Amino acid sequence: MKSAIITGATGFIGSTLVKLLLESDIKVLALGRKPWAEVDSKRLQVNDLLSYCQINMDEIETLPERVAELGWSGEDCVFYNLAWGGKTKLSDLEIEHQINNIAWSANALKAAKKVNCKRFVHVGTMEEAFTSKYLQLDFHKNTEYNRHVVYSVAKMGSRNLLKILSKQEDIELMIGTNSHVMGPNDDKDSFLQVTLQKLIDGDELIFSTGEQIFDVISSYDCALAYKLIGEKGKSHGEYWIGSGEARPLKEYVKIMASLYPSGQELQFGKFQYNDISLTLEDFSIQKLSEDTGFTPTMSYEKTVHQLYDWLTKGVY
Repeated sequence: MKSAIITGATGFIGSTLVKLLLESDIKVLALGRKPWAEVDSKRLQVNDLLSYCQINMDEIETLPERVAELGWSGEDCVFYNLAWGGKTKLSDLEIEHQINNIAWSANALKAAKKVNCKRFVHVGTMEEAFTSKYLQLDFHKNTEYNRHVVYSVAKMGSRNLLKILSKQEDIELMIGTNSHVMGPNDDKDSFLQVTLQKLIDGDELIFSTGEQIFDVISSYDCALAYKLIGEKGKSHGEYWIGSGEARPLKEYVKIMASLYPSGQELQFGKFQYNDISLTLEDFSIQKLSEDTGFTPTMSYEKTVHQLYDWLTKGVY
């Protein structure tokens, strides 16, 4: 890979991937909804190898014309499709907005082919693993509920459609599905980030039993995995991106609290967890490691320290 085009390039994972590719002397065309002047400077900075194109996903089919206008060209180019949006947030229950992303992902693949990208890397979601099991339940008997179901069903739809289109368009497709990604400059109120903020503020710490298997990967390692998938992933390969050390969720909380104790008791089991549980096998990164040589570089502890510095000092 000598160049890359990235949708969702101004987002949490996308901007980390952009930075990593630039550090590897890879030419990047970053796509985002905002004008360049409104892009968070802590996410994307001016770089001789970086070009930026303001474009909405509902007009992604016009990318070939936009690329021509910019005069951008990329040799040995990989297209990364990270963009996804709901009406109010990434994984809301707004059906129309979630379903629109399926068509936009398909149009992105077609556009990638037209601008001579040989490979297309699509980003899935961990919620697909939950929902694939959730949809197999007998809803007359089971009471489990997945609040991300609309989002993840749409993600599953895009995954399957892209498999079909990639063969028709003759473009290599790889799909990455990452565990929970944690790191600085994340604007989402994820469970562990909220927990660390509560530890910092000395707030009450109330949780479910925390017995469900979970996995956390640093934003840097997640970006590294996507880079390697773009370079070495096998055509039609589907990869789980994670730490390789999944464990019960409560263990992550306990480690975090030991690193930054607040004096508040960890109250596990105060409310019920009523969702599907994944297994250690679900979080396996064996295929990713075998095909790309990926090995995580950051421990969970180091990732927590990095997030703490961001939350308390705004640096990382």
